[in-house]
Amino acid sequence: MLDVIYDGQCRFCKRSLDRVERLARRPLLRLHDANDREMIRARFPMLADADTDHAMFVVTSRGEVFRGFFAYRQMLWESRRLYAFLPLFYAPGAALVGPWIYAWVARNRRHFGCSLDAARSCGVASPGATLRKGLAGGVSVLLMGATVAPLAQNWRAAPKDSFPFSYYPMFSQARKGRYVVTYLVGLDRNGARHTLSHELAGNGGFNQTRRQINKLVRDGKADALCRSVAGEVAQAEQALHEEDPITAVQVVTGTFRLAEYFGGNKTPAAERVRAACRVAHDAELAGAEP
Repeated sequence: MLDVIYDGQCRFCKRSLDRVERLARRPLLRLHDANDREMIRARFPMLADADTDHAMFVVTSRGEVFRGFFAYRQMLWESRRLYAFLPLFYAPGAALVGPWIYAWVARNRRHFGCSLDAARSCGVASPGATLRKGLAGGVSVLLMGATVAPLAQNWRAAPKDSFPFSYYPMFSQARKGRYVVTYLVGLDRNGARHTLSHELAGNGGFNQTRRQINKLVRDGKADALCRSVAGEVAQAEQALHEEDPITAVQVVTGTFRLAEYFGGNKTPAAERVRAACRVAHDAELAGAEP
């Protein structure tokens, strides 16, 4: 069994420890009231200077000492019926977040259940506090309902997404084996291909610029897009003094097989050139002048 040193005047603490034993369906813990300082110093000298006002402590039969969050975690190893909770206590980041949550609960433990010590405050909620908690609870329920409600779109024949409450179709919808995307390609004077950045076509993020590219192509403005990108390429290469500059730009729609693409084969299954234009560098412009 484990020896547990806790605030014996805290009803909430006692109920939580009783619940652990009820889940385990057998006695696991020997409880000791940390407010009895003389007894604690006599039986557990290693805790003589421990901050028992701010945390619970567990002492094993081997004399190991665990505090707070880690004390609760140690309890879970005492019964197979409690093993189901171990992933929660050992999840990534739990050792960092868990002590913070435990410290907050420990500071507010007297508000979760009346103290057994009449000399200490045992808050009785005022009507105003009850109303505020009721309103907060109602708002929380409404927000949770609004967040979960869009999930119903998954079972509709014609689902409709919305913002900010979404059912996240980008993650839940079925994916086809092929994916079609429009992108920018640059050709140097040797004919080698170079994938051009979406930033040459717009100032927004990747998805925003991609939608702008798709719209321009749909509206028959691929040539204007190509000339705009060619101008951006000429300015960028002039600033970088590229020795092997891009001489032509293409707006290309490619079809990719997803299984092959993510398997390492980045070659498109098919391509369609929507527009092509030359990049006018300063040297060419100078040669064209009379």
